[in-house]
Amino acid sequence: MDSLPRSRACTSPRANSRFGACLRRFAAAGYRLIVSTPSDTRVFAHGLDRFSERRIDPADHARWETAYRLFGGRGRLPCDRGSWRLLAVDDDDRVVGAISARLFCGEFVPEYLHLGTLLESTGPVFREHCELAVADVVAAGTRLGRTPAEVSGWAVSPGAHAALVAVTLVRGLAALLAAFADPLVVVAADHRGEGARLMRRGAGHLGLAGRFALPPFVHHASGTWLRLLLIDAPTYFARSGVVADADLALLRERADFVSPA
Repeated sequence: MDSLPRSRACTSPRANSRFGACLRRFAAAGYRLIVSTPSDTRVFAHGLDRFSERRIDPADHARWETAYRLFGGRGRLPCDRGSWRLLAVDDDDRVVGAISARLFCGEFVPEYLHLGTLLESTGPVFREHCELAVADVVAAGTRLGRTPAEVSGWAVSPGAHAALVAVTLVRGLAALLAAFADPLVVVAADHRGEGARLMRRGAGHLGLAGRFALPPFVHHASGTWLRLLLIDAPTYFARSGVVADADLALLRERADFVSPA
């Protein structure tokens, strides 16, 4: 059969996807993506059902959980059992980058929010305001049929390919979000760095019932000034050149989804 004319062969959304370009460079540099699903398979059953292609392997899932914690240099946190994790892994099975998310398309479990750990050293009034603001997001998601979510834990090892790993993880996470109903994403971002980039992509300050924006706060363990932001996923997709359906299809094809059940 004759090949398609060039004008038709290049019209596929996947061919034009920025995520697809990232994945080609990512693989050429010797990396691959692992997606580790939440350990709490009851609370997150609705989300897991969206990925029937996931590989059920409890031992391998536990191995990647351990690799993630070793990469981050920390012990187990309350949010871990509810986390989807995207791991960038090299040819020696070493984690060189990671990002995680909680996606509540069923039951909302506040204890699985990473925000709780970040707020442990803040004052009780500020902590209560943050909890009320998140409750507003959850209520809005329920009312509008959208998915309340939280993103955290993005980190990349330094090296020649650090920028490539970082952008591939971010676009991979956007592809994962595309599997869920128009996520409303809470994120605690570096007030002086990542936060400004996210604001350019459509993020807004998280506030309490629309009355005021929560101020930045210091995460004392790291000394970082953090600000709570709310990201409307469809707006972020539009401003970041995310081709939702095509990018999700690429993630399903190229990443290894590992689940305990």
